[in-house]
Amino acid sequence: MNHIYYRITFRAASSISVGSGEDRKSDHDVIRRKNGRPYIPASSIAGVFRHYYDKKPALRNELFGTIKGETTPSALIFYDAELTGACSDNIRDSVKLKDKVAAKGAKFDMEVIESGAVFVTYLELDQFHSQYTEAVEELLCAMQSGVLRFGHKTSRGYGVTEITDVRRISFALEDPAGLDAWLGFDLMHDACWENAVPLSVDTIPQNCLRIDLKLRQQSGLSIRTYSTDVAPDLSHPLPDFKQMTMQNGTPVIPGTSWAGAFRERFRLFTDESQTDALFGYVKERTQETQRSRICFSESQITGATCKEMTRNSIDRFSSATKDTALYTESTCYSGETGLTITLLPDANGDAPSAAERTALSAVLLDLHNGFLALGGLTSVGRGIFSIEQITVNGEDRTNMLAPEHVAALLEV
Repeated sequence: MNHIYYRITFRAASSISVGSGEDRKSDHDVIRRKNGRPYIPASSIAGVFRHYYDKKPALRNELFGTIKGETTPSALIFYDAELTGACSDNIRDSVKLKDKVAAKGAKFDMEVIESGAVFVTYLELDQFHSQYTEAVEELLCAMQSGVLRFGHKTSRGYGVTEITDVRRISFALEDPAGLDAWLGFDLMHDACWENAVPLSVDTIPQNCLRIDLKLRQQSGLSIRTYSTDVAPDLSHPLPDFKQMTMQNGTPVIPGTSWAGAFRERFRLFTDESQTDALFGYVKERTQETQRSRICFSESQITGATCKEMTRNSIDRFSSATKDTALYTESTCYSGETGLTITLLPDANGDAPSAAERTALSAVLLDLHNGFLALGGLTSVGRGIFSIEQITVNGEDRTNMLAPEHVAALLEV
């Protein structure tokens, strides 16, 4: 019987918003220590990991314990994920759209910890369940592949992590030497991990479909954030709205924007029930919900040129400028970015159906050919991209971006 520990170091591959339940800065503030440092509570990590094994209740109950009937303790002990360095935070606006029009009362904002933040956490597996190391390490593989995400809006690009280092150490408690070593072990002390076994976690979970895209801008992009700040130099006023960026100025496309655009286009190639089955839904009257099975990454744009321009709103009848309709915007052009789309198994654990894959292929072709645009001002040519490369579960299929391959593009 071995008592086993894991040390997991990971970075935020997209923005993370683990809520505190407070709304002092935004509608959804991130949780922080008293010193202001963000962290991910152990309860959040445990909840995400436990949900992964919902389709295997016997294994889930054995690893995570039960409170129904005979109460059993969890075999896994979780620790808070602590921030190891500096991080950047931001407030992001979001709104629900219907046919490219904002739904009434559906505007909200949320605080996020931006990508690049590095965390470290620990897992402890007791000596009575050491035979479940494979199941525990499968959870780490799911975390690395982006299937397991943390915090708010995880199927819309938030909460994706990239594991940079995993180490495992075990102690044979039946051996006196192993027991002495265990008693002297301090998991929070780096020196105690020098002889730990490094692990590799880089697999794609079974029955998942992963699509990786390299994209190039073909026009300007306007995913807007608004500002009421006053410029220090009044001769150079700040724009009324600008393309959403990270704190370091890098333009970014949140997963919510990708998901909204893809969902509206997906509806054109299938029916409403199949759209709901893949993208999820919330029925406000009955409070019936279904979690989305399609996940989008956040996209950072590189090599873009940001430009400011002042525009007028023109009366279409008189061709005159409307009163008080002058505004300045900042948008970005000529950038490159990437997008990862992950399709999860259905409720029975089966891979995405042929109908879902074919409809999504049609959406991707529309994106590639400029028929699906992203963000605002799409009616005047904004938000157009082309697909430079596409891989499906690691296989390059760039040469299949043509209508005659629509049924085979995402075939697995």
